[in-house]
Amino acid sequence: MANIKKRQSKNNSDIKALMLNSKMYFGLLALQLLNLLTLVLQFHWLYLLFAFFVITLQFALHVKLARKHLKTSSTSIADNQYSAPKILPSWLILILAITGSVGIAIGGKELGLLLSMVHLLCFAYSLKMFEIPKRKDVYQLVVLGIFVATSSLIFIQSIYFSLAVILLVFANFYVLLNLFAPKSAVSAQAKLLGKLGLYSIPFAVVLFVGFPKLSPFWEVPSVKSATVGLSDSVKIGDIANLALSNELAFRVSFEENSPKHSQLYWRAMVLDDFDGITWRQDQRGSGHGAQQGQRGQSNQRSQNTYGSARLENSINSAYVDVRGAGVSYQVIAEPSFQSWLFALDFATSEQSDVGRRSDFALFYRGIISQTMSYQVTSYPEAVLAPRLSRASRQLNLTLSTQNNPRLLAKAQQLRQRYQDDSAIVNHVLAEFNQNNYFYTLQPPGLNNNSLDQFYFDTRAGFCEHYASSFTYLMRAAGIPARMVVGYLGGEFNSSGNYLSVYQRNAHAWSEIWLPDRGWQRVDPTAAVDPERVERGFSSNLMQEHSNLSSGLFSMQALRAMQWYKQFKMQIEALDYQWTRWVIGYTGQKQHRIMAQILASLKSGKQAFYWLMSLVVLALFVGWFKQRKVKGSSQHKITQGYLNTLTLLAQHNVVKEKSMTAQQFAKYIEKNRPELSASFSAITACFEQFSYQAAAQINEQQLAEYLTTLKLHYRRLRWQLWLAKLGIH
Repeated sequence: MANIKKRQSKNNSDIKALMLNSKMYFGLLALQLLNLLTLVLQFHWLYLLFAFFVITLQFALHVKLARKHLKTSSTSIADNQYSAPKILPSWLILILAITGSVGIAIGGKELGLLLSMVHLLCFAYSLKMFEIPKRKDVYQLVVLGIFVATSSLIFIQSIYFSLAVILLVFANFYVLLNLFAPKSAVSAQAKLLGKLGLYSIPFAVVLFVGFPKLSPFWEVPSVKSATVGLSDSVKIGDIANLALSNELAFRVSFEENSPKHSQLYWRAMVLDDFDGITWRQDQRGSGHGAQQGQRGQSNQRSQNTYGSARLENSINSAYVDVRGAGVSYQVIAEPSFQSWLFALDFATSEQSDVGRRSDFALFYRGIISQTMSYQVTSYPEAVLAPRLSRASRQLNLTLSTQNNPRLLAKAQQLRQRYQDDSAIVNHVLAEFNQNNYFYTLQPPGLNNNSLDQFYFDTRAGFCEHYASSFTYLMRAAGIPARMVVGYLGGEFNSSGNYLSVYQRNAHAWSEIWLPDRGWQRVDPTAAVDPERVERGFSSNLMQEHSNLSSGLFSMQALRAMQWYKQFKMQIEALDYQWTRWVIGYTGQKQHRIMAQILASLKSGKQAFYWLMSLVVLALFVGWFKQRKVKGSSQHKITQGYLNTLTLLAQHNVVKEKSMTAQQFAKYIEKNRPELSASFSAITACFEQFSYQAAAQINEQQLAEYLTTLKLHYRRLRWQLWLAKLGIH
């Protein structure tokens, strides 16, 4: 009994002292680095320092150990096997785990629930590398790495990043295969991974289409570094700076023909509060917004003045007169970490998570922290606010009388000269068109953002210069006016049949209110640079954009090449289809598709077709199985022998590649006699099957071989476990 306990203790110590080669250790470290890199943009800088220190420390130590073993061994570095070194004591790892968890909990208010969970997962992943004494610990480490890599898809969902993550997941699985079958060839392991991947595709498709899409219980937090895009406040020069960005803002797919470029005014926000320097969204709510319903407390800003964007509510509303035919399209917006959406006037949407402000701008009921798809129908002929409330009139006539006195004086002169509001508008636009005003991305500086200085002196600016001064002038003349910011136009991708709108398409224009005509769009840019409105950037503006965007790594020459443009268009079209059909597959779409499937099944005709298809499939499968039954049995015998070899290898009884089946049986008889009887029976079945002509083997013999093989395989497995426990 004492000998048995001694042997058990020895075996347990052998199990704890897991031996891995240098290739495995360095592979685990490399994968840890790659897995964490997928989330590098989301990490707090303190965790980045910790993760970098952990990986560097372990890498340096394993390099030292590998070189040490190489000097004392004749094998290569890759074949050197040694147990994982004890880098940190267990008590220190425990203290680090507690301290890190408390720190993440304290920082949870700033990080948010989701990022706190991600940091906790990655923190455990970093610490786990210090403790891998057993095979199961390596398994846990790799599984943690897979979770880390796939969690990055919450934040980035492009097709290219998704493919990179899939490859990384397969690399993690490859490490597991290498752990359980270190002697297998790389090609065999890659083939097995490929087969498993192919087998998983049908299940993934079924789960993707049919598994309920539940909303997460977390909110993806706003990222402080996400500064590209429109802001809810605009000063002179802001949009000119944004026009230098080539970042994608959103993409649009029209159900029918796309409207003309000059009609593509994508409303994002209405700015009706001007302090003489900066335009902002009204803090108090705009006009009739309070009548459309409030949500939350009174200290919320007006962008939380919620209204429904449904067509039915719009038709019944007194603040819009819906006319003409609608234009339907799908918008896929990039993460802006804001709530405003983009749409043509007048926009309606049947989605419950899309609302509309009282200024007719759409918004998302949340934060757009990842790619978002929404469906819109716009009515270009609709009349916006045919009657203006007193509060809205007062708001859109308010201006600072202490700034821009020359514009105020000019407005008074125009009002004395013209009684008709349209005449004042036409006069100002004619001045922009006929006088020496210039449209440029490099306007001269203004003292304290003075509109007077721009209008009367410099006369050179970008869209916000003209829209701001025009809106101010209209208010000073007694015409309700406001500034609208959004995007103008877009670039059509013929390969994917969609429109791409970039940050450089950011634009500002004005809206004035006229009796019985409602809010009317007036774009002073069209008077200064008509080509900007009709076709996009003019040639002069494109040259400015190219000069300002060029740099050492700008690759302007490459982007100008036709083949590069075509290639880029194809790649972007592929990414768009991925975003539209996969990322844009929302819970509402899933509900609609599943309802269509159920409706088709309820139809007698469709049900008959489904039934006949299943019958034909069942007959084909039955015929195929009957035809391949012998081959299937033969395959099971070969697989049974291979499973036996794998079982022996797990217990350190490895067959050399040069050995025949009979030689390996004699080797076991000599070195492990207690296993000889069962393994010899298995070998005999395998050899009789392998070397006997297929025509001479009937189904009964194959079944007998298979039964014998399974019986002795179970006996062999039991004997191996008894030997492992020291029981003979």
